[in-house]
Amino acid sequence: MRKNLYYVISELTDTGLVKAGISLRSGGVSIPPYDTFNLATHVGDDSKAVYQNQTIFSRQTDIKSIKYCKQIHSDTVLDAATITPSDWCQENRNIEQWTGDALISSRLGETLGIFTADCIPIFVLDTKTPAIGIAHAGWRGTLDLIATKTLLQMERIFHTLKKNCLIHLGASIKKCCYQVSSDLQLKFEAKFGHSVQYGDSLCLQTANKIQLVDFGVHPKAITISPYCTACNTDKFFSYRAESGQTGRMLSFIQLTRNQ
Repeated sequence: MRKNLYYVISELTDTGLVKAGISLRSGGVSIPPYDTFNLATHVGDDSKAVYQNQTIFSRQTDIKSIKYCKQIHSDTVLDAATITPSDWCQENRNIEQWTGDALISSRLGETLGIFTADCIPIFVLDTKTPAIGIAHAGWRGTLDLIATKTLLQMERIFHTLKKNCLIHLGASIKKCCYQVSSDLQLKFEAKFGHSVQYGDSLCLQTANKIQLVDFGVHPKAITISPYCTACNTDKFFSYRAESGQTGRMLSFIQLTRNQ
């Protein structure tokens, strides 16, 4: 049996409504420091290797097209209906016109994706509409409340209700490895409270959960990956643990069934 190339987000897929996961770092053809299953074209890896990795991923998952954007650590949420679909493993694909850090959709069969290597991939599933969202939350996106802004856009466009949402915070750097400046600690403490601070480190997962609960999401509807990317570089890429030169995982969610 072929090696699985991604970690399944069972908290969401068990609903039977979506396919969702985060790619692992091995199983592809990229050479160090992008070894081996880098799926992003913007990090300096050989483009032919990236497209070969994307083709391998597509064959295993049966996902032929993924909508994504140029991530800029913003609080911009895009309606995927405004993005033209195309086969993602083809060269010369221009995505520069679509910039932002979150995508939402209610279209059956549509796949949304973001790239990470320490930042939090935030998966959102509205089980009743149904509708999906995915967001890229580093410290900037977290401070700018991109998680709640993704839900706000889903409410506005799809009439999503917070009580119907399941949210998963995927594999990302955790408090054990995320040391930051005292100035940044103070900004987070002022916005989210003292519980986000651990010595000279921050817990981005706690900050995102706090903003979601404050927004009205039930705490039990929010799940958090047990994996720290910086502690598990055998499984995941980590920008910080690998001195800024490494590959990227793809976090993806696809709406597979209507209610």
